[in-house]
Amino acid sequence: MVTLDASALAKRELNKKIKACMASGEAEILVEHPGSVHNLGTALKGEATITVDGSTGFYTGGFLEGPRLVIKGNTGWYTGDNMLCGEIIVEKNAGSNCAPSTIGGTIVVRGNTGGRAGLGMKGGDLVICGSTGRWCGQMTMGGRIVVLGEVGQGLGESMYRGLIHVRDPQAEEKLGGNVEFHPISEQEAESLNMLFEKYAIDADASEFMSVRPMTSGRHHYTLFNPKIEKAEA
Repeated sequence: MVTLDASALAKRELNKKIKACMASGEAEILVEHPGSVHNLGTALKGEATITVDGSTGFYTGGFLEGPRLVIKGNTGWYTGDNMLCGEIIVEKNAGSNCAPSTIGGTIVVRGNTGGRAGLGMKGGDLVICGSTGRWCGQMTMGGRIVVLGEVGQGLGESMYRGLIHVRDPQAEEKLGGNVEFHPISEQEAESLNMLFEKYAIDADASEFMSVRPMTSGRHHYTLFNPKIEKAEA
């Protein structure tokens, strides 16, 4: 394992150092004294586990493509923005707009998130082990959001596609527009329990309901579904 002291590096140099370590074949990278720095882990590509011993600021793990990013503290707004693949594990809380426009990968927040979690998601998984604020899943176009705690008002507002699993007893009263509330299907429950087992989350899919977009309603749209494949460097 290689250790980087973020406090001794200029902000722009930190990600360059991480990328250089990955390019040299380092599989385990520890970042100490992050000081809530913004943009940590942005545009990292490849296979490595980067552990951050502390909290980070805005845009943590944006455009991530492959690595596993573990944040021992909190993250600011826009965690995992436009993430392509890989994993982000936030051991405490994440700010608003967590997992915006993600295309793939998995984000697990062990604590709570602010509002608009999963805004415009196109793919991947967002698991919130605590509670979340208003407009969770707003305008999603794909992917899956799982909330173990309470949800705010406007849940799933204007969803186009995607899926939200919740177990808040008052969730149905907090639904946004253009969504429906249904029992979880057998196939969904099986997939959800596999996700819980993988990330050591103490929950059972039988406790959850599903929020889905209406098949007819006030929205009329055509989704653009690009075929995304990894390109050789």
